[in-house]
Amino acid sequence: MSGYTVIEDCSPYYIRFTHTGLKEFVDYILEIYNQQNWPLNSSESNPGFRHCRLPLEIAKTVLEKTPVAKDIELNMHRVSYFTSAPGMKYRAHKDGIDHRFSLNYTVKILDDKCVTSWYNDDELKHYPIDNIGGVSRECLGFDSSKHTAQKTMIAQPNECILFNTDIFHSWDNSQSINERIVLTLRSTTPGIVYFDDVKKVLLGD
Repeated sequence: MSGYTVIEDCSPYYIRFTHTGLKEFVDYILEIYNQQNWPLNSSESNPGFRHCRLPLEIAKTVLEKTPVAKDIELNMHRVSYFTSAPGMKYRAHKDGIDHRFSLNYTVKILDDKCVTSWYNDDELKHYPIDNIGGVSRECLGFDSSKHTAQKTMIAQPNECILFNTDIFHSWDNSQSINERIVLTLRSTTPGIVYFDDVKKVLLGD
């Protein structure tokens, strides 16, 4: 667990932390992002959002350069950047069919305008859920103006975030004029390893 420093612990929603060599790693993964020939298209259901998955050989190299991959078994087939266009919003959802956590590096954060919000399950239970091919559990027709978030977060540059993907959450970049990029790392055993398990391994009790 050496080398990790907690910045803000807002369990069970998120923990912002840093580690030895993090700034150098973020510079590296931004360079990797810029070197790729990503498709220009975005999600049909969420215009302005792109899920950019790294090729396997590059993903392996990326994981070798971060200490979190030495302490938590991460899926080399799912090393992905999430890019949010200026002015976009993403509705409330849970990631995957049963993902419990994500480790997110803030690759490109140029302002404090993008807000991530977590919501109580009971408050959103009336929304129909679309599983979108197994990659996300989306609240169809979600209207953030009708709900009060249980917790909100504004991501900061050059940090890693232990993120609870198993609580309904949304993000809102509608007030920003900047693109936002986050590298997301996931478990090799989704559904088994929980947010609290990763917290204990990386950061202690």
